[in-house]
Amino acid sequence: MPSYLVTGASRGIGLGIVTKLLKNRRTSWSPPCAIRRLTASRSWDEYPKTHLPSSSSILRLRQHREGRRRAAKVLPDGLDHLINNAGVSFQEGASFETIDLRVFEEELRVNTVAPIEVVRQFLPLVRKSAVKKVVLVSTIISSLELAPNLSTLAITYGITKAGLNILARKWAAVLYQEGITTVTLHPGWVETDLGVTIKDWWAKRNPDLKPISVQQSAEDVLRVIKEAKLEEKIKLYSHTGDVLPW
Repeated sequence: MPSYLVTGASRGIGLGIVTKLLKNRRTSWSPPCAIRRLTASRSWDEYPKTHLPSSSSILRLRQHREGRRRAAKVLPDGLDHLINNAGVSFQEGASFETIDLRVFEEELRVNTVAPIEVVRQFLPLVRKSAVKKVVLVSTIISSLELAPNLSTLAITYGITKAGLNILARKWAAVLYQEGITTVTLHPGWVETDLGVTIKDWWAKRNPDLKPISVQQSAEDVLRVIKEAKLEEKIKLYSHTGDVLPW
């Protein structure tokens, strides 16, 4: 049965993905191996471990190298799905004139630079697996083609995710040579901490558009990941499976 490792599994979409996998564990899914990064708002004791069966593993990390060693112990056949979901957005309402550049640097580190380290550390386990999929969660806000229509929406977040997109598209062409599938996708506008902060923006421009639930996003994301095929020139997929413009 396939194995999963999800980053950013302490809340939001990441936690939704883990929860969905665990609900399906009695069918064709195996319990995931989840990485979480503690935040100032939540402690380790608050993590909903009651959702997890004894056969699943949570890797509480400070360094990704440590996580690879620990993951290797519970994944002797390798890692089928590496889902890089972790991300931050600290300045959703900032204009180009008010962006805090120091904060922006932290957003870049987490959203664009850290995924390089995550993939590098766990790639040896992915290579050992049967499925061999690397997933990078992006956003429609990163689209260069759609940028003029979303020009004031979460500016710094979109920029960092655009960086993630070019990273994914370049690296995917290299991983393709090894038979490793790279998947880049937009999980939808989701009812999460981040999703709530942009409600007013959407209400002014498209009041009929509503966020989807975490559960719906997680279900859709897992379906897109399952159906993704090996490609050299990867696409940016929506949670619905539609192709979005880069």
